[in-house]
Amino acid sequence: MRFFNILIISSLIFAFQENTFSIAVDCTKTCIDLTVENGELVITGKRTPEKPKYNPLPIVKPVARPTVTPTSRPTVKARIKSKRQPRIVPVRKKAVSKSLNDQIRQLLPAASIYLQPQSGALIHEPVIFWTDSPQSFKKSLYLLDVKIDLDLTVKFLWIWGDGNTFVTTLIGAPFPSREITHIYSQSGFNKVSLSGNWIGRYRLDGGVWQQIPGVITTTRSTQIQISQARTVFTG
Repeated sequence: MRFFNILIISSLIFAFQENTFSIAVDCTKTCIDLTVENGELVITGKRTPEKPKYNPLPIVKPVARPTVTPTSRPTVKARIKSKRQPRIVPVRKKAVSKSLNDQIRQLLPAASIYLQPQSGALIHEPVIFWTDSPQSFKKSLYLLDVKIDLDLTVKFLWIWGDGNTFVTTLIGAPFPSREITHIYSQSGFNKVSLSGNWIGRYRLDGGVWQQIPGVITTTRSTQIQISQARTVFTG
């Protein structure tokens, strides 16, 4: 039996803090430790094996046996076995089941970037942005028979690609909403990035809620083209 399981929560691209924080929980038979390393939430479980109980064996006195005189037996020639090739048994491949890390990674909220207009954006005109990421994330997990409850909230960081940024807890919405907009002053291609910085708390087996150390970060990016406005005369 393995005594260590490492649960890594990540979604898409994880990258944020350089420092490592850790909280260790007092334990007797099962230990759960939560850390945040470089924007990744790492949950480590350790089970302490029970020491076997010592049971002294009873002392058995030797019993005297009568002496037996060996008798001669006729010599028997050994049979010559035919050389047979060993039987090859096909090895069955074990069914690959998803690890706990993969299951958690699939459960994490994945933020996508949406914008209007999708094409034909012009300088000095607002571009509307929004995302479909949830603003909170709650989930219960099991590690070494210990129930872990997670409760996270997110703050978004928009990086427009022209040197400007915008921080908000809103997810935005399409037109006519203008909760999240940006105006570009120069034409060209810009890389727009959206980082979700998740913070929150956890508890073990319905116990007291504790703060998760550090920030868990998910990132998504897309490319946008800004065109120069043209003047058209009619008449």
